[in-house]
Amino acid sequence: MEPIVFEKFTLPNGLDVILHQDSSLPLVSVNVWYHVGSRNEEPGKTGFAHLFEHVMFEGSKNHNRSFFEPLQKIGANLNGSTTQDRTNYWENLPSSHLELALWLEADRMGFLLDALDQRRFDIQRDVVKNERRQSYENRPYGMADILLQEATYPLPHPYHWPTIGYTADLDAASLEDVETFFRRFYTPTNASLCIAGDIQPDRAREIVERYFWDIVPGERVLRPHAIASSLKGGVRRTMYDRVTLPRSYIVWPAVPRFHPDEPALSLLAFLLGDGRTSRLHRTLVYERKIAQNVSAYYSPATLAGEFQVEVTAAAGHSAREVEDAALEEIERMRAQAPTSEELARAKNHVETRIVQQMASVGGFSGRANRLNSFNVFAGDPGLINQDMDRYLAVQPDDVQRVAAAYLRDTNVRLFVLPQSAKANVFSPADRAVKPKPAAQGSFLPPVPQRHRLSNGLEVLVAENHTVPMVAFGLVIKAGADADLAGQPGLAAFTTAMLQEGTLSRTSSQIADEFEFIGSRLSAGPGRELTVLATESLSRYWPKALELVADLVQHATFPVQELDRLRRERLTNIRRQRDDAASLASLVGPALLLGGGSPYGHPIIGTESSIAAMSREQMVGFYQARFRPNNTALVVTGDTSLSEVMKLAERCLGSWRANGTSSQDVATPPATQLSATTLFLLDKPGAAQSVIRLGAVSLPRHHPDYFAITLLDSLFGGQFTSRLNSNLRQDKGYSYGYRSSIDWYQNGSVVMAGGAVQTAVTSESVQETLKEFREIAASRPVETAELDDARTSLLRQLPSAFETPSQTLNQLARLVAFDLPDDYYRTAQAKYEAVSLADIRRVARNWIDINQSAILIVGDRAVVEPGLQKLGLPLLHVDYEGRVVTTV
Repeated sequence: MEPIVFEKFTLPNGLDVILHQDSSLPLVSVNVWYHVGSRNEEPGKTGFAHLFEHVMFEGSKNHNRSFFEPLQKIGANLNGSTTQDRTNYWENLPSSHLELALWLEADRMGFLLDALDQRRFDIQRDVVKNERRQSYENRPYGMADILLQEATYPLPHPYHWPTIGYTADLDAASLEDVETFFRRFYTPTNASLCIAGDIQPDRAREIVERYFWDIVPGERVLRPHAIASSLKGGVRRTMYDRVTLPRSYIVWPAVPRFHPDEPALSLLAFLLGDGRTSRLHRTLVYERKIAQNVSAYYSPATLAGEFQVEVTAAAGHSAREVEDAALEEIERMRAQAPTSEELARAKNHVETRIVQQMASVGGFSGRANRLNSFNVFAGDPGLINQDMDRYLAVQPDDVQRVAAAYLRDTNVRLFVLPQSAKANVFSPADRAVKPKPAAQGSFLPPVPQRHRLSNGLEVLVAENHTVPMVAFGLVIKAGADADLAGQPGLAAFTTAMLQEGTLSRTSSQIADEFEFIGSRLSAGPGRELTVLATESLSRYWPKALELVADLVQHATFPVQELDRLRRERLTNIRRQRDDAASLASLVGPALLLGGGSPYGHPIIGTESSIAAMSREQMVGFYQARFRPNNTALVVTGDTSLSEVMKLAERCLGSWRANGTSSQDVATPPATQLSATTLFLLDKPGAAQSVIRLGAVSLPRHHPDYFAITLLDSLFGGQFTSRLNSNLRQDKGYSYGYRSSIDWYQNGSVVMAGGAVQTAVTSESVQETLKEFREIAASRPVETAELDDARTSLLRQLPSAFETPSQTLNQLARLVAFDLPDDYYRTAQAKYEAVSLADIRRVARNWIDINQSAILIVGDRAVVEPGLQKLGLPLLHVDYEGRVVTTV
């Protein structure tokens, strides 16, 4: 890959600025890092850095309202995150609006406190507490992360407390406390700004100087060197959680970021627990069948690092058993170096990951973020061009050496056991004037070149030579809607079995060959499609295509692998009951459409269907559905049409259909509900309630598709949409409350909801219904709302084609819905043609709220009294959506 070219300069107030030009798309990323994280806090005042991550989006002196509002109007994507060591913010936006993003970033850097008041602070504190409930307290195994961090880094180490903070500290924090924290750390001297993408460097520099030059620099923050954990010897902990399977964690203190041993430790983690060919997976999951899943991580930070192994026991096995087995495998690595082939596979994986990140200019892992990371943590953004060399230099003996040096008896071991075992324990610029956009850059979405092989296989190709990567997928027009009656999960189980053996390869060999080239296969059905997709370095993509072609043509469905996979899938189905959000996604469609319907049954299947499913049924499905004349090969990235056609003919040209094709009569999604109905799924002790309102809507090819898409965007599809503005921003009930549409050939399903505080469950249901009714009648869409949603959607279009994998996803939709090849070029005019009268008309009839299903997954004892007061039919359901009692 070509080196990343950039320039760096520093303003007199200490702000580092990095500029990187890439004008391949009219997109730019603005990325700001503040060198502050939870380690800059103190006991009793934790969670401040993460709290400010939220507050920074709420408005500043010259833009005293949501940071999202002006940016989402122009089609920007934006987010932020906080770790122990840094806080970052990024915006990916049309390059014509670069000045807007810089104006906003400068205003919140220099003038945030002018707009921060007690009410705004209180709301965001509630939002953060909701995030803690959603991410830790209400998530299976979620509290383990906090316990492990506390034990691995005993006080006074500044990594002892969690980044999200302790609830008591957040409750005790005063406005004065957080203002003092902000003045100390959120200053130009403590920040780095990177601008990457479609820019003119001189013009970008002029804008930066205009808005950032005169911001007060702040005091320079002293940077401590590495601080090792004071942990001595072994620590054993046990906790109980609402989970199905026991889990074992082992954490070893390790070295910090940029230590000479960092690359070897990262590769060791891959070899031990990343992928099907890793040692722990092969031994514990595949061969001994005592573990459901395994993983290994090395997480280096500025002051220290940690190496973690996590093993979830299979049903009928204990945390102690899998811990002992994991330690045995680790001891083998300590005693003997990995093979050269193993290490080459790990290095290919790292190279693939780095190139994938480099394909994007922005986001959490793109070039802008990586340049800022190297600048903040190492003082040299140029290390971006040397990063891979560190990994390539690692030898097998290095991996053995770091395993022996760091994976010793000084560690923290944690068992998380099912709660049933025991009760739980536990300027020169006028800042007041919003900048006007520059001229909008031009963008033409790709039109794929389409060909067909003699066997009927369609081939779509879109070349893009920006990075040496190729993404491709086989798109098969059969999904869960093709499951045989009474056999939900047949498509999913059949597709999973493709990787378990062919005429020439065993399951292990398939995994070995994919992972050696640094590639992972994503294979699974949606409702109407099955997609087998992967991405690889361009030099390896012919090998990847040969492997995928072997799976779809020569799968053998070996009985021993089928039995193993059946056990794993049955366990995974049971484990979904541990997570309220997963339950809601599983049960919601069944309540609306019927558990036996093609669009309502669970794609993964049910316990009874998976237990009864036979090899013969899978082979029958495979032969009837996996056919070249029912499939398209979609290829994007660093290749050519001639190469694709040559490889397609070689790998797939001899593919012939087996058996008899099965043609279905389309069955539109439909509901039998005659009134808005509440369904309550009891999850005792849940820290939050998860709400899902579902309703049937129009098919993908309906003339109102473009109007409904715009309506959903402004109603619940964006951060600034009506739903999220109400339940998160105005009331603080939820960390995020949204809507979405699942489009199908003959219908669609609208879903709205989120996780809310248990105490306001009924109020949240009321507010959700109110928003649907208001947008249909009493508070119709306004012109500004429609214009903002339309502008946002159209200006997001270039970012949907930035990387090969993103382009693949877009082109797969052409196949899914039989859209013309130039669809993305003609769609803009259709969105622009939607009038205010159109949007108001569809808002009145896009769903029938009186035929909606509202699922609440929560603590029945707490939420039921409030729900009963809503005056709606209320039914109790089980984990598969079956009604168990009527109230």
